[in-house]
Amino acid sequence: MAEDLRGSSGSALILSFIMGGVVGAAVAILFAPWEGRQTRSKIRDLAEEVKDKSGHLSEEWKDKASVYIEKGKEFVEQKKSALSSAFDAGREAMKQEKEELAAAAPEGQL
Repeated sequence: MAEDLRGSSGSALILSFIMGGVVGAAVAILFAPWEGRQTRSKIRDLAEEVKDKSGHLSEEWKDKASVYIEKGKEFVEQKKSALSSAFDAGREAMKQEKEELAAAAPEGQL
């Protein structure tokens, strides 16, 4: 489980660095001595780059989520199967005990 958490925090760390770089680049562009048209063009390019990178990270997180969901389903199915087996074994043991008691008890006392 600790390995699972490391993967998530690693992605969050990468995303933090990317977002920090984007914010830094945006501030640098806004304070650069360019014309308004050039500045808007740079901001537009930067926004597209962020959109592409965040889309890739989003896909990665969706993939990880689907893996965890599958693992959860498998876990539930295993526990459900084990519980069902235990329940059936208990029912069979109760049936056998009831038969043994019925055989051991004198007629009419049960």
